[in-house]
Amino acid sequence: MVSARRSCAPRRLGVLTAVMVAALGVPAATAAEPAGELVPVNGFDPLVRLNPGDTGPSVELLQQGLIDAGFYRRPIDGVYGSETEMAVLAFHKYVGFERTTSWNGLDWIRLRLLPDPRIPNRYDEPDRVEVDIGRQLIFIVRDQEIAGVLHTSTGGAYTYFSERNGAYVRAGTPRGDYALRWRQYGWVCDQTTGWCVYKYWAFSDFYGIHGYLAVPSYPASHGCVRVNTWDADWLDEKLFVGMPVHIWDEPPEIAPPPQPPHDAGAVAV
Repeated sequence: MVSARRSCAPRRLGVLTAVMVAALGVPAATAAEPAGELVPVNGFDPLVRLNPGDTGPSVELLQQGLIDAGFYRRPIDGVYGSETEMAVLAFHKYVGFERTTSWNGLDWIRLRLLPDPRIPNRYDEPDRVEVDIGRQLIFIVRDQEIAGVLHTSTGGAYTYFSERNGAYVRAGTPRGDYALRWRQYGWVCDQTTGWCVYKYWAFSDFYGIHGYLAVPSYPASHGCVRVNTWDADWLDEKLFVGMPVHIWDEPPEIAPPPQPPHDAGAVAV
């Protein structure tokens, strides 16, 4: 029997536990484009293909470009490490390209000519969180500007046995309109399930946004919205209790605000 009551949320009043575990690496996928330096295209700089583990000025240039576009939130160190890999993965999700962590030569052009983000224009909500289930991305909007585009992994649509509910449940992230209700600091472990999450922000009774050590390129969570731990740290200054959260598969259509009434007696000058 599959229960309708499911959750990945820790007990709000549970014991706060420090968790010391090794970070889980994400293997780099191969890409079809050839390695090495390609010829310039339409005035662009030479298009260098980069891979996890690379170092040097080209990686610094990549990190700066990803910062400018909102995908990277770490120091520019010229090292193609896990943080850069996840930023590249988020970029590939954004443009609808194969979800790899290698930087293809033509990605330099894709980054320069970044397409529209395809998120709703909510005229009455200058600050909000948009969770794009289809692309597995989170858009953080502050003052009607995109402050960051985060790689995420949401509910994996598989069935598992819930110790809390004592029944088999289906892992799924709810869609709809919510608001951040409360938050937790640091690592928190649920005494019933043993699950540990990092810097949890609840948007419902059972689900929230939180940091986690494993954030694959596909939906894999029990239903919460996972981000990398360093992105959870960055969210400290971007999220607040009461902030709207919208979760959708495709961007909804939002009607524009009504136009002010036309004054028929006004004289054009």
